[in-house]
Amino acid sequence: MPATKYLKTTIILAVKDIYDTVAWYQRVLEFQTRYIHGAGRRGEERDFANYAILIRDAVEVQFIMDESNDGGGDGRGWMRPGNGYLGLVVSDVDAAYASVRAAGVKIDSELQKLNWPARGFDLRDPDNNAIHIEQPV
Repeated sequence: MPATKYLKTTIILAVKDIYDTVAWYQRVLEFQTRYIHGAGRRGEERDFANYAILIRDAVEVQFIMDESNDGGGDGRGWMRPGNGYLGLVVSDVDAAYASVRAAGVKIDSELQKLNWPARGFDLRDPDNNAIHIEQPV
């Protein structure tokens, strides 16, 4: 039997609002929308948007809306807004840092040499999911 070839990894982050998330990732990190499942916001339409896929270059990030009314996760008990971690490796961390700063986003840890052969910085999305951006050196 031939071995299965693994093609890519996928990260899925839980969020409170798909449209707010899409707008933030487009504005701050320049991602593009590949797909949004559903239409409208909760309470506006029956088939509200609860899932999205965003892409930039070779990176794909998926978002699932926290559909519990108490912010307690997606019903599976493991995904909650603010518990996610997105690590991005870029070709020019100085340009990425300048772009995030220009967008007016709070930086959690400034651009610095890391304890491994890389330079990077940290920020958070509006749902408090951590984002680490680095460039190998």
